[in-house]
Amino acid sequence: MNDITFYIVGILVIIVGVILLKRFVGCAIRIIVTLILMAILAFAYYYYKTMS
Repeated sequence: MNDITFYIVGILVIIVGVILLKRFVGCAIRIIVTLILMAILAFAYYYYKTMS
């Protein structure tokens, strides 16, 4: 992935996560979804850094 693709994917994940958190989930599920999103972003960052 090049730089632009990496940042676009990161921004889309954050936007979708915020929309889901505000509209559809309760407190306990909000924590789980936030942790999953953080894990996805951490994996993408780690994958990007090891590939470059």
